[in-house]
Amino acid sequence: MDRQESAKSEGNRQLVDYMVSAGEGHDPVITATLARASMWAYSELTEFQLMLRQQGLDCLCIKVTFENEALFVSPYAYFAQSRDGRLAILCFRGTRPVSLITWLMSTNVRTAAFRWGGFVHGGFYRATSALWPRLKLYLGAAMRGKSICRTLLEVRPPKSCSPRRSADRAARRRRGERSEPDEAPRSTLKALYITGHSLGGALAVLTAARIYTNGDVEELRSVLRGVYTFGQPMVGDRTFARAVGRKFERKLFRHIYRNDIVPRLPPRTLGHFEHFGQEYIEKSGNWMYRRETTEQAPYLVLYMTFGILALIMDQFPRFRRVRLPVSWSDHSPLYYLLTSQKLEPGSEFE
Repeated sequence: MDRQESAKSEGNRQLVDYMVSAGEGHDPVITATLARASMWAYSELTEFQLMLRQQGLDCLCIKVTFENEALFVSPYAYFAQSRDGRLAILCFRGTRPVSLITWLMSTNVRTAAFRWGGFVHGGFYRATSALWPRLKLYLGAAMRGKSICRTLLEVRPPKSCSPRRSADRAARRRRGERSEPDEAPRSTLKALYITGHSLGGALAVLTAARIYTNGDVEELRSVLRGVYTFGQPMVGDRTFARAVGRKFERKLFRHIYRNDIVPRLPPRTLGHFEHFGQEYIEKSGNWMYRRETTEQAPYLVLYMTFGILALIMDQFPRFRRVRLPVSWSDHSPLYYLLTSQKLEPGSEFE
């Protein structure tokens, strides 16, 4: 191994060590890592894996998807496992604003009863229900110290599994050809993080809720270190928030950038929803804990109008100082990344 490869290996080990040994509570390094993962979850699998590697996390990655237009579900997640098997990151992809509005306004908004009490957003619940059988399979494999790539290759075609580093395997993956699984991890899972931006954040919360309310995955509770969401909408009513919040609210860290409209949705006219967990807002370029919880927007049309106006005004320097109650512009995953890592514009690609 040459000096450059040795340095990369050492950097990877240090980040894995840090995330595995991190104590309870909000952590800025982990926030930055997961904010980047959440933003690059909007890319293809290869780019997602490369960005994690550039950040210092060399890992196996698979994508987990389910699509059924008749059921109004198309959730999308990336599952990353460190080479030694000790660390796993489950990252849910968000959705474009237009698609999110459709989710929030269509029949998807009809609530569904949650088994431990209360009601949750029906569309979010169906999306997590669609992915849950597969996620449970891969999470179980990681808990046993088994490669998630090997597990995926056993249950479905291999084109969804990211390749090893060699260029020829990367070319074969781009053509949809077989990618051999990597060597088995050297350890069982020690730390699991779940994350996502926008809709992805909502799915992250409901997946964590399943972990804490399903007896057949009880072992995952001891390794779940944190649920970090960015611009996440509300997922359930007050009964749900209190019942489930008691189980893992100390591990849920919600980030809200300035006047982002999405954390205030769905509006009260579509039902009563409530946040839980710890809330962090952007202040002077940093994340600051806020004891108060963001409340629902009272009216959909009014707040949607505010959000669109703010987006338009943001394009004109003379109007940028005018602050409206909410903004679609503030929902961009890029702003969440820049705040988390204090980056200069353009460095999000490095």
